[in-house]
Amino acid sequence: MNPHRPSWLWTMWYRLRPSPDFVVPPKFNRNSHKISSLMPSEDSGAWLLERMRRQIGLKMLASSRVLDFGCGVRFTQAILNKKIPIGSYTGVDCFSPMIDFLRSRVRDRRFSFVFLDARHALYNPNGRSLSRETQLPLPLQAFDIVSLFSVITHQYPDDTASIFTILRRHTTTRGRLFFTFLLDDGIAEFEDRSPERNGGMCFYNPDFLARLVEGCGWRIVERMPADPPLIAHSFLCAPA
Repeated sequence: MNPHRPSWLWTMWYRLRPSPDFVVPPKFNRNSHKISSLMPSEDSGAWLLERMRRQIGLKMLASSRVLDFGCGVRFTQAILNKKIPIGSYTGVDCFSPMIDFLRSRVRDRRFSFVFLDARHALYNPNGRSLSRETQLPLPLQAFDIVSLFSVITHQYPDDTASIFTILRRHTTTRGRLFFTFLLDDGIAEFEDRSPERNGGMCFYNPDFLARLVEGCGWRIVERMPADPPLIAHSFLCAPA
């Protein structure tokens, strides 16, 4: 103990000092077991952010305003615990308890979190059905990067079209959309291969998905192959 610092002051500093890590309860971590068994959530989050940054062609994310739809917790963990520079990060999710947790625990002003009460048979069965007119409480044309990791992998085409239409309104004219999806060239359009048919595992024909995206005001910039198990196939898009 520092002999020049009163013991009560040392004790107060020790109790109030910032935690070195942002820790998330396991119930809020929705990573697949395959990925969770390989690495901590913040490590996979950092890897995915770096992959997206490189695909977009940025040197860093320090000036980027990111809107992450279906956010989960791992990007917040990665940015905070790995000290990744970012302009701002806005997470949107339909899991209300997790959003409440993030709002109450993240004090960094670069972060904000939005609960979207969107119906999903698997994740939010009592929510409201999405439509292209669904509104987000966010400024229009305000985000440089819009990301969806493991979101379209759980969406039927109508909801996918609604999501892309909604997010287009919040993207800058020079912004980019990056999303992952499960691909099967052998199907005509779309298949839900989850046993319960509840959006647990949705596959798309890539040409069908490209037409769907383009019909929502986007153009395809690049298609990237999967790098399992961390990332599925992905599209990089720009406003049309």
